[in-house]
Order: sequence, then structure tokens, then C-alpha cells
Amino acid sequence: MFNSTGNNFGAGSIQFKDYQAENYVVLNAKITYDPSNADYQAADVLEIYVPDLAIGRSAVTGVFLTFQDRYVYSSYTWNNDGGTVVKSWIKDKNTICIEKLTNFDDKVEHTLFIQALYPMLNQGGSPIKGTRTRINMTQETRYLYWDSETFCVIFDHWVFLHIGFSSCSYSYRNQPWEAIMDGFPTDVCADVPFIGGSNQYNPSVNGFSLAHVENGVFSCQERMSGFDSTGYSPFIFAFLVRDGEQSQSGGNDDDDEPGHDID
Repeated sequence: MFNSTGNNFGAGSIQFKDYQAENYVVLNAKITYDPSNADYQAADVLEIYVPDLAIGRSAVTGVFLTFQDRYVYSSYTWNNDGGTVVKSWIKDKNTICIEKLTNFDDKVEHTLFIQALYPMLNQGGSPIKGTRTRINMTQETRYLYWDSETFCVIFDHWVFLHIGFSSCSYSYRNQPWEAIMDGFPTDVCADVPFIGGSNQYNPSVNGFSLAHVENGVFSCQERMSGFDSTGYSPFIFAFLVRDGEQSQSGGNDDDDEPGHDID
């Protein structure tokens, strides 16, 4: 774990969870900023300055950009929160770059979710085999249903998580959700973007809802208003650092090499 040393878009200090190996790093951070601030307005690319990383340059990977958009009508709050993917890369060992997308600069608050694996640019590795582990989402009273692409790939220091939503019993659709994630490590704690849903007032993107994973339990307190619209297939896609021993040394971990095959 480490803190940023600065940034060029007015976000304040940023805390990262990390796992760093010889030819890749996994980074987790949740970054909130106001797009009306002068630093953001002056930036061409968003830059985060950090202590020395294990790699000096990475390939481009995706991170989630989300925004809040609420509208009150006849005492009902219409939740139009949205999200999309923007490009991110490590420019040098002290600089993480994020594509600046200005489409939603009229929104009051933006949040970036960095839950990504950054592979070293032009650097090969000896692949190992990772096992696709099915996650069984269990509840005392079953009201949530998930598609077959709900799984994880578990390594010693990090995990890849993919959750695909299918449906919810009608009487629970506006209630807080919770489910035990059988098969998922209990040493992961993170807010994760739940992307999907028809966004009536921001039609260029899907909806954004905030989910949470902790101690092997998935929860989601509320969803954006078009979450269960037909054909939008909400999902979670994240590389998450496990709690416990985390490396910032840049040393190679033979059990955590990227480039694995999936059973």
C-alpha cells in the first residue's frame, strides 16, 4: 500500500493498494474529483505521481470513470448515475496516466476506479496456468440470479473477478442486496463499479451502481434507475489486490505471473 505524491487534476492524496512483480503491477484506487476545478480544466491527460513502481512503462489498460447524476421529480429521486471505460497506462516509474474524457464535465462529481493489471510494455513472461473458479452466490432466500460468467481467477496476492447479473425477484428489486460469494477469497475488500442499465438521461453510456465486496460477501445498497432494463447485462470486471502481504519491491513472484491460461 502507498500514497500518491501528487496529481495534476485536483484530487488530493490518493491511496493505492498494490501488488508489484517483475513485469506487471496490479493497482487499486478509488479517486473522486470535481471536474470544475482549475487543475483539471488545465490538464490534457490526468497524471498521478507515485513512489517508484516496479515497471517503468506499461501497455494501455482500462479503468472505470463514473459520475453522479440525480434528478428529483414528484418526490422521487431518479438515479441517472453513469459510467464508462477510459484508457490508463504507466508512463514512467513515477507517473500513472489516465485519459481525460470531457463528455460529462457538467456533472458535479467524477470517480475513477483503478482496479487494473498493468503489464510491462514489450516485456514477455513465462505463462502459468490459472484456474477459473465458479462463484456460487448464495442467499438464505434466493432472489438474485447470475449468469454463467460469474467467476474468479485466484492468485496468491490478487484475484480477477467477473460477475454477470441475470435477474432479481420483483419484490427485491429496490431493496439492498447481499449474497455470500462461495469460492471467492475472504481477504478482498473493495468498492467495485457495477456497470449496466439503461441510462435515459445519459444515453451515450450505461448506468453505474456501486457494489462492495468484503469478507466473501457481495452487497449493493441501491441501483441506478434503469439497472434492470432488458438487454443491458450489468457486470463487474476487476483485478483486486488481496489483503495481507503486498510487495512494492518489484521482485518476481513465481506464483503470480501474468499471461496464464484459463481452464
